[in-house]
Amino acid sequence: MKKLRHVYIGVGAGIFNGRHRKVLDLPTLEVVGVSDIDEERARTRAAELGVPHWVDHKEMLAELKPDVAVITTPHPFHASIAIDCLNAGAHVLTEKPMAVRISEADAMIEAAKANDRLICVNFQQRFRSDSKTMKRIMDEGVLGKIQHFDMIVPWPRTKAYFTNKPWSGQWLGEGGGVLINQGPHNLDHVIYLMGGLPKRLFAWNRNQVHGIETEDTVQAMVEWDNGALGTIHLSTAEAGRDERVEIVGTKGTLQVVKDGTFSLRVMDKDFRDYVLDPNITTKSPDVKEVKVNLEDGDGSHREVYEDFHSAILNGTPLLNNAEQGRMCVELSNAMIFSNFRKTEVRFPLDRAAFDELFDELIAGKHPDKAL
Repeated sequence: MKKLRHVYIGVGAGIFNGRHRKVLDLPTLEVVGVSDIDEERARTRAAELGVPHWVDHKEMLAELKPDVAVITTPHPFHASIAIDCLNAGAHVLTEKPMAVRISEADAMIEAAKANDRLICVNFQQRFRSDSKTMKRIMDEGVLGKIQHFDMIVPWPRTKAYFTNKPWSGQWLGEGGGVLINQGPHNLDHVIYLMGGLPKRLFAWNRNQVHGIETEDTVQAMVEWDNGALGTIHLSTAEAGRDERVEIVGTKGTLQVVKDGTFSLRVMDKDFRDYVLDPNITTKSPDVKEVKVNLEDGDGSHREVYEDFHSAILNGTPLLNNAEQGRMCVELSNAMIFSNFRKTEVRFPLDRAAFDELFDELIAGKHPDKAL
């Protein structure tokens, strides 16, 4: 079996030791070098792995010419480093988010196309059993025409979470709050299940508890091209409630709760047909609970790597591809733009207008923070 030669950029980050290191035994993976701007951390990781280390990732790319570069740096560096790697001839696996700004994601995709290379964004939750099962049910049309999508996700965080990482919760250091750190997994879930970006949205971002520069809570009202409406609520300032997704269609309702509840309720007749019966005025169709056989899946980094390697080696479709990653960036950027400009956003998001706003945020021109 062919091994793909991997380099890791940003090995001083906890995410490398906590998640990526667990997949290094894959038969298609060979680590040939690591880099980090903290040379001591780079040296330590290199010694543990038995490979050379660099401080400058460009030098490492030039000397090793790897097949794959994995990026685990802070968010604002993802785009520029990814473009360096693509231009050096490497495929790229980057931690989420793909980039901080939608214009950066555009530039990454241009570089990937110019160099005939792939970008994979590490959205491992697409491989979760419940996510795959929800997607299958929706694709099979079990719910009928989708009418409503509702998501509530608490990510409880404490003051120590932000003080332990001085760059966290800052526009310059992180690129946002819950929308850019925890929320990308959930925004990607919306895109994955609903088949793409919405038509328009209006969002309210707030800083309710943490006192950071960026948002700790977001609420968005959303509409898709098919007329479906939705709400998205994410927060690091709330606790005591379960993560929940509910999808309502003309034939049924699907509800998944993080506590393990997976509920599919199907009506005996599509409501679009049911309402045409002249003999019925207020009665609801009969509804039954349907037992669901869950798909296999752990939602692990290993599954992301396996899918990525198969795309490189065998040409199979890449689930977490660059276009999907860009949609997630665009959705989070749109929520930030809607909040601060106090306006509805229609997709595609105006790149130049968002860059102008983001430069203002970094410069501190919005002292009211997320309000």
